[in-house]
Amino acid sequence: MKQPIVARIAATAAGVLALVAFVPAASAGGVNQSDVAKLTAYVQDNGLSCMGCHGIDTKLVGPAWTDVAKKYQGDPKAPSELAKRIADGGSGVWGQVPMPSGLATPAQAKELAGMILALDPCAKEKR
Repeated sequence: MKQPIVARIAATAAGVLALVAFVPAASAGGVNQSDVAKLTAYVQDNGLSCMGCHGIDTKLVGPAWTDVAKKYQGDPKAPSELAKRIADGGSGVWGQVPMPSGLATPAQAKELAGMILALDPCAKEKR
């Protein structure tokens, strides 16, 4: 019997998460390592599976979070739009692999969006 897509994504994410444990958390030049540590701790402390599909500066199944931050740099709507996308899931913006909905609460998605957008090294240079 074929597994539902969410079950397949969860199984894939679990495998990738095990692999990610052996990869350095972030090697992106210019990214504040304190921001990286806060984001990583938030994901782990809240039992979220984000890092099974997203690397800090490396594309895994989904985009690298530094790429997300760069894409939305300077967009005043980015925090709310990214939070909605995190909470509701979707596909098509970064490829055809869907991000399932319901992996983070709306409050967690809002917090994650802010932390992800803060990873943009270009934004820090302009402050």
